[in-house]
Amino acid sequence: MPRILVRLIAALWCGALWCTGALVAPALFGTLDPVSAGKVVAVIFPNLAAAGLAAAVLMLVLDRMGGGLPLGPAGRRAVLLMAVGVGVGYFGLKPLMDHGRELARAGAAVPVWADFGTLHGVSSAIYLLVALVGLRLVAVVR
Repeated sequence: MPRILVRLIAALWCGALWCTGALVAPALFGTLDPVSAGKVVAVIFPNLAAAGLAAAVLMLVLDRMGGGLPLGPAGRRAVLLMAVGVGVGYFGLKPLMDHGRELARAGAAVPVWADFGTLHGVSSAIYLLVALVGLRLVAVVR
């Protein structure tokens, strides 16, 4: 039973990452003005990040209950890498992006480490890496 649940959670997490990144966000920014699209995305991404971390913890617990068989070493590495990517990308970089936006709104100089464009690019690259590792995770838990 743990193996089936791990496979289901991996597929759902990976699917949510790809659906949000490849379909939802581009569609929002393609049809709405940037401010409105940003407001909608600002609701989606925190939920996706929290759900991803919950999925990682649940998969690791199920793997432990299954004696390490549901994930295997490659699956465990993938789950841990994805969780670290989510933590760094969302919970690490997002506060810096928010700080940079607040400084810009206040008319203050924005330091390089808080530049929204740069941090958004780094965050997007991390998101893509997490989504690609998600494909690897789905492949190894088959």
